[in-house]
Amino acid sequence: MHLIDVTNSYRELVHSQLNTTNVNYVKVYSLGNTSVIYTESDEAIGIVLKNHDRRIRKEETNFVIERLIKEKNPAYELIADKSQHVIEIHIDK
Repeated sequence: MHLIDVTNSYRELVHSQLNTTNVNYVKVYSLGNTSVIYTESDEAIGIVLKNHDRRIRKEETNFVIERLIKEKNPAYELIADKSQHVIEIHIDK
């Protein structure tokens, strides 16, 4: 699995996030058919995984946490929609 930085392709999303929320850092990655949106504010880190075609696999979630969170064994809250096509990971700082 590879995370590919595709932030430049999502300028409107990044601009919207920075202007309408309290985040101060936004990155967008591609993990095959899964989009990964990483946001960071002074209080928390948020990661959203989204796949329109299929459920997000646990291995993908673990891979993203391992790659994007520098802290060892971070405490996080995982929220998934009913179909598991969208998963949100929330980490308090």
